[in-house]
Amino acid sequence: MENKAKKPLELYIHVPFCVKKCDYCDFLSGPAGKERQAEYFQALQREVASVPDFPDREITTVFIGGGTPSVPDPALIGAVLDQIRNKVFMAPDAEITIEANPGTLYKEKLEDYLEHGVNRLSLGLQSPQNRELKILGRIHTWEEFLESFSLAREAGFSNINIDLMSGIPFQTLDGWKESLEKVAGLGPEHISAYSLIIEEGTPFYERYRDARHEEELPDEETERQMYHYTREILGAYGYRRYEISNYAKEGFECRHNLGYWNRT
Repeated sequence: MENKAKKPLELYIHVPFCVKKCDYCDFLSGPAGKERQAEYFQALQREVASVPDFPDREITTVFIGGGTPSVPDPALIGAVLDQIRNKVFMAPDAEITIEANPGTLYKEKLEDYLEHGVNRLSLGLQSPQNRELKILGRIHTWEEFLESFSLAREAGFSNINIDLMSGIPFQTLDGWKESLEKVAGLGPEHISAYSLIIEEGTPFYERYRDARHEEELPDEETERQMYHYTREILGAYGYRRYEISNYAKEGFECRHNLGYWNRT
């Protein structure tokens, strides 16, 4: 029988839980107790069990996003990944990413992720400036981020993305340049540098809709310069822009991201 090459299949797994919803966030997410989290993962496993086996496909990437997937017990994440592996062939070199927030990670949790095949970590920093983190409604500090980043490296993660946000209220061009240099200086393999969008239904929308308090936000020209300097500064640190907001060191482009662009 002819051995046909399997077609690539990418999976996105949504984990809608977080410690506290940020003031700019319009994703399907929110706080929940351990019992509700367990119920969600039971439902997720029922859903995995109900889908076809896809014998002609191989999983090449998995992206676990949220919410904050690092909030629930890591055993819940591991059980879903094990179930998927038993159901659909997973490529030996599959890229498996989990999003995590500083302050929600500890040594054993990171080791648990690695044990279950997670090989890429995406850390939601957003800003290395504590004042800006407070404005965004984030629950962590820059110092807590540094601790999480260090723990991830010690655990063995060699493919780490850091999320950075521009266009934050009261943010200046010089402040943004400093943020880029601070984060690039840590040497993560990938940096996602994107601009704040004021989304309907968020506390930020209530504050900034109809141009109210617009003086708090960087103006259009400043935002344009921020975008320009992002490419220039990250380029100087060895990061290549391969998508509008994504920068990577050679060979560390997010394969899951590219799959969306290439319609995989």
